[in-house]
Amino acid sequence: MEKVVKLLFIIYTLTMVIFSFLPSNPTVANSDKLTHYFAFLVWAVFYRYSFKAGYWNIFFSSILLGAFIEIVQYFLPYRSGEYGDFVADLFGALCGMFLYFFTEYGIKIKKSGSKI
Repeated sequence: MEKVVKLLFIIYTLTMVIFSFLPSNPTVANSDKLTHYFAFLVWAVFYRYSFKAGYWNIFFSSILLGAFIEIVQYFLPYRSGEYGDFVADLFGALCGMFLYFFTEYGIKIKKSGSKI
């Protein structure tokens, strides 16, 4: 099962990257920021779950992945690399890490029977 989850994470990451390089025409202004946010939120949670990666690892990996996507988009004639998209990527990854952390922390508290 662990190998399947890791494979699904890799497929998700590749799909996210490929879709980032395809032509896009958002119908609502700045709606792509929400897409970036949610894609990286899911990516961060998925990364933590599938590889048990540390939070710093996830954070720096999201910086590298987000920067890579935006730099490539900058050079594509039908896309544009934007600083705002990069910020949305990082914010999504941070929120994903917090979501996973607090979910994991809450489960540990519940299992130990501790009351806060």
